[in-house]
Amino acid sequence: MKTKLIISITAVIITLFAMGCSENENSEISIEERLKKLESERAELDTKISELRSQLGDEKKAIPVELMNLGKNNFSHFVSLYGEVASDQDVDMSPKSMGLVTSVKVTEGQRVSKGQLLALLDDEMVNKRLKEAKDSYEFIKTIFEKQKRVWEKNVGSELEYLKAKNDLESMENRLSILKEELSNMRIVAPFSGVIDKVYIKEGEMASPNFPAFHIVSESDLKVRADVSESVSYRLNKGESAEVFFPDLDLDTLDLKISAISKSIDKANRTVSVFVDLPKSVYNKVKPSMLASVRFKTAQIDSALTLPTNLLQQEGTTEYVFVAKKDSEGKLIADKKIVVKGKSYGGVTEILGGLKPSENIITVGYEGLKEGDLIKAAK
Repeated sequence: MKTKLIISITAVIITLFAMGCSENENSEISIEERLKKLESERAELDTKISELRSQLGDEKKAIPVELMNLGKNNFSHFVSLYGEVASDQDVDMSPKSMGLVTSVKVTEGQRVSKGQLLALLDDEMVNKRLKEAKDSYEFIKTIFEKQKRVWEKNVGSELEYLKAKNDLESMENRLSILKEELSNMRIVAPFSGVIDKVYIKEGEMASPNFPAFHIVSESDLKVRADVSESVSYRLNKGESAEVFFPDLDLDTLDLKISAISKSIDKANRTVSVFVDLPKSVYNKVKPSMLASVRFKTAQIDSALTLPTNLLQQEGTTEYVFVAKKDSEGKLIADKKIVVKGKSYGGVTEILGGLKPSENIITVGYEGLKEGDLIKAAK
């Protein structure tokens, strides 16, 4: 009985195990089929996606840009700087002698003529000495004339005659010196011009060591501009110079360089350049007035130029992007390292790295990399 029960139980277990194995086998086959089906579907989707990308990819990746055809143009380079109105006759006047100022005859801003009296110094002591000298002179002159008449008659002594003559000449020299001293008590204008500054007052002591007046001539006015020594070598007498007065209602003056200093200022390494002003503006401009001056330093009739803002920098290297076609005929960005020359007014001369007729990328170059796909905006 027990044996039959054991056999029955064993049979049931075997049957259940077989059924379980059958179910497991059927489950594994189902998963594989499902996986294959999904992989097949994914492959089909990948193929379709790839086809769509190939149809739309070029237009989607291409960066829109604007192009400019590089050509040769006339190029002028200028240097602009500030100068000031100057005059050859622009001086501080000092009295020739020391003395008390008794009278000042002019005021600041007053126009004066050459030789006009500007101030008087106390001349009382000089006048006294001069009066005494004149009295002595008359006495000595009388003695000389008597000795001369006697000598001419061959009566008097030659020694007495020569002494009287020497005394007269000495007194004449003294009179001349005193008259000059008296003249030095008067301060007069050395040339016609304008009194720019009055430094002295009545009651003060004037001295040759200190200025009394600053006088400036209103004739022969010019603009003086100090340029660097490197620029000075590119300027010549007679070349054009544009002068503009920012504080005056005057048009820009087209003038010529009248002179260039032969020496270099050791303090700031500059050279003075002078431009004569026309007489028509003398009544408007004033000495020391500020003026803007522009000199032409280069003129190139056929030069490769491009807008300065297109130049990009990487370290010490400057470059631009140009458009070119690759081996498949597609338009791509090409990085060109350039050698630049002078720059002025937003334009730069290109000395090397580019050729005429190259297409420069003028819009859309920000963030571009060499080889990027581009398309020209229409």
